[in-house]
Amino acid sequence: MTAALLSTKSSRESGVAYVEIGSPAARIDKPDAIKPRKARLTEANWDLFRLFLAVAKTGSVNRAAKELAMSQPTVSRRMKELERHVGAPLFFRIPSGVKLTEEGEALRLSAKGLMQSFEAFYRDMSLHVGDRSFAIKISATEGVTKHWLLPRVAKLRALNGHIRIDINSSVQQQNLASSDLDFVIRVGHPGDDELIGRKVATVAFGIFASESYLAEHPAPKTVADLANHEIIGSSADFGGLHSQRTGGMGLLTSFEAAGDAKGSLRVMPIANHFAAAGAGLGLAFVAVPFALAEGLVRVLPDESTLMDIWLLRRRETDLRKLTRQVRRFLESELTQSRSWFAGQQVVRKSLPRLA
Repeated sequence: MTAALLSTKSSRESGVAYVEIGSPAARIDKPDAIKPRKARLTEANWDLFRLFLAVAKTGSVNRAAKELAMSQPTVSRRMKELERHVGAPLFFRIPSGVKLTEEGEALRLSAKGLMQSFEAFYRDMSLHVGDRSFAIKISATEGVTKHWLLPRVAKLRALNGHIRIDINSSVQQQNLASSDLDFVIRVGHPGDDELIGRKVATVAFGIFASESYLAEHPAPKTVADLANHEIIGSSADFGGLHSQRTGGMGLLTSFEAAGDAKGSLRVMPIANHFAAAGAGLGLAFVAVPFALAEGLVRVLPDESTLMDIWLLRRRETDLRKLTRQVRRFLESELTQSRSWFAGQQVVRKSLPRLA
């Protein structure tokens, strides 16, 4: 059997090992042939293909290294790494640099299509990511949305001319962990352990009525007097408040007892309690700042229930620059609004004086 004359050279130009056949007549008998190992391209770093295409395009490791702003030894080492993954030589040396082997040319065609597909995917993904980066999604209760958040939308828009604000307003507080929200302004217990945030304020709840109702029904002077009034809402409506309380739940307990004893008007969602009270249908247990903004009159002003307000988010949202800006804005605005949430407005609507 004629032995194959094989020699291996290492090119200073490329730093890649090349296999040369010493004689045109040289043959390798099939029984002794070296079977190529199965290429495992999935193990190769994506960056190897980018470097490979640069060498193939320039025809020189040195020129590719300069184009890539890398050192020649680094590019050579990465090409050797790719050859190990492919299981075949990809270049052979020529006076002007390097040229692709048959395997190298096949890889170039495949890698070129692969990189073009990846670049198209990256462009599409960048457009989508860029579009989402300008969207700010906030969930808040209807009262917080109407009386606090919406009046600050103009300031939010001033943060960035491309900002898109998406507000989900619902009496059912959204679960940020299982939805694509950026922020939740939550009244009560912060809930989800995987979320981060801070308590930013405390909101006061009290009992309110319309002027027209109080003109026909003397305002209660004590909590016990609630039993003599029409009550909006029942104990079933306020179950969530009991589980999220901060303090002063005696008022709510007495309010519920009065409604259960005499009968009450139940209207859902709870946000409609403001409208029911405004229509003169009875007393409502609602958030103090929102009720005052609706023009309702507070009774038993020394009695209140307190609940915490939390600004919550996912930790991952901090990766977006605009989201970080909005977080700082919301934290600042909520902190500055503490006295307002506590019902300490300078202008109050008080009980009408009795003649």
